[in-house]
Amino acid sequence: MSDRLSVNLMKTTKADSGETEWFGVDVEDLSARLRFNPHDAHIWLENERMLLLHVEAFAVMRQELIERLGIDAARQVFGHIGATAGARDAAIARKASPRAGALEAFKTGPRLHAIEGMCAPEEISLDVDATAGMLSGEWIWRNSAEAEAHLRAIGPSSEPVCWTMLGYASAYSSAFMGHPIVFREVECRAMGAPHCRTIAKPAALWEADAEHGRSLGFKLTPDTPAGAKPAHDHGTNKDRDEDWSDREADLLAGKLGIVRRLAGLDEPVLLLGEHGVGKRRLARAIHRLGQRSAGPFLAISCARSEAADLEIDLFGREKSGDQPARPGRIERLKGGTLVLEDIETLSHRLQARLLHLLAEGVVERSGGGQPRSADVRIIACATHDLQRAVREGSFRTDLYYRLGMLPIPLPPLRERREELPRLIRHFTDHFATRHARRIQGMSIEAMDYLLSHDYPGNIVELEAMLGRAVIMAPDDGVIQISHLLSAADPSPPSFFRLSEGGALVHPEAPDPLLDLDAQARHMIRGNFSIEAFEAELVRRAVSQARGNLSQAARLLGITRAQLAYRYARIKGPAADE
Repeated sequence: MSDRLSVNLMKTTKADSGETEWFGVDVEDLSARLRFNPHDAHIWLENERMLLLHVEAFAVMRQELIERLGIDAARQVFGHIGATAGARDAAIARKASPRAGALEAFKTGPRLHAIEGMCAPEEISLDVDATAGMLSGEWIWRNSAEAEAHLRAIGPSSEPVCWTMLGYASAYSSAFMGHPIVFREVECRAMGAPHCRTIAKPAALWEADAEHGRSLGFKLTPDTPAGAKPAHDHGTNKDRDEDWSDREADLLAGKLGIVRRLAGLDEPVLLLGEHGVGKRRLARAIHRLGQRSAGPFLAISCARSEAADLEIDLFGREKSGDQPARPGRIERLKGGTLVLEDIETLSHRLQARLLHLLAEGVVERSGGGQPRSADVRIIACATHDLQRAVREGSFRTDLYYRLGMLPIPLPPLRERREELPRLIRHFTDHFATRHARRIQGMSIEAMDYLLSHDYPGNIVELEAMLGRAVIMAPDDGVIQISHLLSAADPSPPSFFRLSEGGALVHPEAPDPLLDLDAQARHMIRGNFSIEAFEAELVRRAVSQARGNLSQAARLLGITRAQLAYRYARIKGPAADE
């Protein structure tokens, strides 16, 4: 087969609804990737958090930016917003079709744009040279939300106004081709045209393409289209090779800004949070980004040993009888950082000695002797039991405030679900690189589970779950929910799903197709169609089998030829190609 393809998407029309759909793009599968969790105010598309926005609000934002910044600056802002969304959707499109070629996966982009409410794209022509990374084509964008917003906010325009969508389409296409592709709008509803119409070409083929790229608000370079990595590149990249500790402050509850603010200081820090939220990792990030990064780093749990043993371990002891002198950890950590975990379990005697260290900067070994200077920064880690210990008098108030001058709370993972996509991507890439595994993506059910689980073990639990999944998943395969689950975590997902009519349906609601009572009522009322029932069964089987007709036929208990005949009647003559 030639690498150069001229593609015109085939369209079929459902007789009962008049709805147009793109052949080769599984709309039901794409829609299933849109998940709602009203209880936590989260909407997910694949593993990207989404936001429903009124078109009227979008219009107000557009008007404010144009009036405050001017039309050129506003165009750049909206272009950059669109480019960011396009690059994200390129990754989603790849995951939606993990085994498809770049061209087949590319076709999911228009459907994603429609699902997100931006417009209904209609392809006029598409010419692709996969080898050279070249793409050109023409599209009609029907029902452009951006043109509607501009007309509401500003009124008719003398120039095209779909800036966000141009940035989106350019970045999305560039991510797939690995070379900068630029879209231009040649007709626009805001200019009085019936629909918006766009043309796409490689940037090098446009006159003054550099100026056009800048006007959209994002930079196009030959190797980094729209700031995104090519979606078809599954090789090792710089992000995967980075050490986890170099990124942990940003990944852990977005604390990078706070850590950088503390980097030039040498005061004690108090990290508060449940077990497993990543306190030790954040402490390491503070150390690495601070002025003591060249010195040693040591973490000790105050709950791991008897108080007397811990005192000698930390402060050391003088020579006594047959026992030789022994310098403590604090004394040996010159220029370094000491992390004291479970600080709330310290005995009263050790609390007093730690307070003396913080106030005077010296340590005294057990058994007497001269005070010795201590050049160490203290980072204390505690659960919320520390505040209860202070209230009850088992932990010194003066020590608490000495340690807590720079407190950093770390909420549990269940209270910051917006962090989950970044953490899921990081841990999946981390373990895939560590174990030399090729993971193509994650099933919808697996992603549902990860996004809805409460994580009583916090980040440690998520890390273990994804480490297990990467090991258990087939090489070059997709992570399934069975690879994530263990006997200790049987919780089912709680996300609402999207019905075929676009309504939110509770996960425990019965499937209308399998609700025999409902089907019987339809029969009695004369509304039941055996043809529609059979067609829906065929569609679902083919969708579940991801287009594999032989596997879909086995699911239904019929031959492949029987299924191919029925599927061809539903989807048109190209269905069995």
